[in-house]
Amino acid sequence: MKRLCWFASIAAALTAGCGGAGPGASDQPASNVILISIDTLRADHLGCYGYDRATSPNLDAFRQEAVQFDQAIAQAPSTLHSHASILSSLLPHHHRASWAAKTRLPEDVTSLPEVLHDAGYQTAAFTGGGQMDRVFGLDQGFDLYQQPGSDRFNGTVARAVEWLEQERTEQPFFLFLHTYEPHHPYAPPPDHLALFEDEYSGPLPQEISVDLLRSINRNEVEIDEKDLAHIVAAYDGEIRSMDDGFGYLLDFLRQQSLYDDTLIVFTSDHGEEFGEHGKIGWHSHSLYDELLRVPLIIKLPGNLHSGAAVADQVRGLDVAPTVLDVLGLEPPAAFSGVSLVDRIAPEGTSSELVAISRMDRPPRRNIASVRTPAWKLYRNQLFNLEVDPEEQWDAAVNHAETIRKLEARLAEAIASRESVEEVQVVPDDATLDELRALGYLQ
Repeated sequence: MKRLCWFASIAAALTAGCGGAGPGASDQPASNVILISIDTLRADHLGCYGYDRATSPNLDAFRQEAVQFDQAIAQAPSTLHSHASILSSLLPHHHRASWAAKTRLPEDVTSLPEVLHDAGYQTAAFTGGGQMDRVFGLDQGFDLYQQPGSDRFNGTVARAVEWLEQERTEQPFFLFLHTYEPHHPYAPPPDHLALFEDEYSGPLPQEISVDLLRSINRNEVEIDEKDLAHIVAAYDGEIRSMDDGFGYLLDFLRQQSLYDDTLIVFTSDHGEEFGEHGKIGWHSHSLYDELLRVPLIIKLPGNLHSGAAVADQVRGLDVAPTVLDVLGLEPPAAFSGVSLVDRIAPEGTSSELVAISRMDRPPRRNIASVRTPAWKLYRNQLFNLEVDPEEQWDAAVNHAETIRKLEARLAEAIASRESVEEVQVVPDDATLDELRALGYLQ
């Protein structure tokens, strides 16, 4: 209660104080919420996370009015597995929404949009389809779940702006935005590519297609360092184009006097590999940090704690309970994540959070990693992240006790709750076409 009072006394959007008229006591919550997930976005390709290229000027400015989490870990290196964890606050082992198994998020799993809908929110989602298609169950709790089909985040934002202008009611709203823009194929607008590449005269085309990346990773097409730099420049150009759409959204919110009192969460489901462990322009295939380290930036209502940074390791499954805590709403008992408010608040306390991640494979192939801030265990390899953050050197031989402890924590996390029953699905032809264009089908 003390923490809720602390938020309410400062953030204008949480309209009452500690005496009993706070957000939990009113007929409906007061603060709007926007959750933005940028598919396939590496944290270390953003200026606010230390990148030396101007990929994200709008996000970098936004970060100055928000709280940045420097070490956020995704629960999977793939879209459906990871987003289901973000929305349900469950490990992939438990929610069972899986592209590999062709299963959806079951209806008996309680998700963040369902909690907000029941609390009086108007809920709307605009996503990129594919593994985000409604057939996979991520539409639970949304009044509107639309797949605009835009290749650019700018187009997705335009549809969201139209909804905010024409369909929003007097209720507070929860808006979920997702885009595949940085996901392969990499086809940034020429002016965005030019920002990161003065001249390229190699054999690769301007657009980096899924088929080309597949051929490179099969060693059917050889590339050199300049070719790799061209591929990375195309990826960075996609990020810059996405950032333009993000700036469009922020400008609209400010013009409509919605910005200050809205809780805005910016994150990603997973990253992308560019040769760190043998693959180029690819994901889903490993649990190394280039695929699991994602951005997490949260702007609190009233712009509370602008510019703060949190060094603690956090997880994607902590997003939903954090949103509910900020709003003064009780998280479901089924949530596995924890609120991150204690890591933001003055004089807050925090305990170490262990990050469990899983590759999206059929249940019989249970490939997982367990990560603390200092150590990571994956495929019987142990990495000392303090001295080997690029995960190049297996330290297992000299640290048997560390391995035992990490294995115990992984087993404990998986055994902490029962997995839900799998519910298989069959996507329609349009969804299959989207999945094929994104490289999930050949």
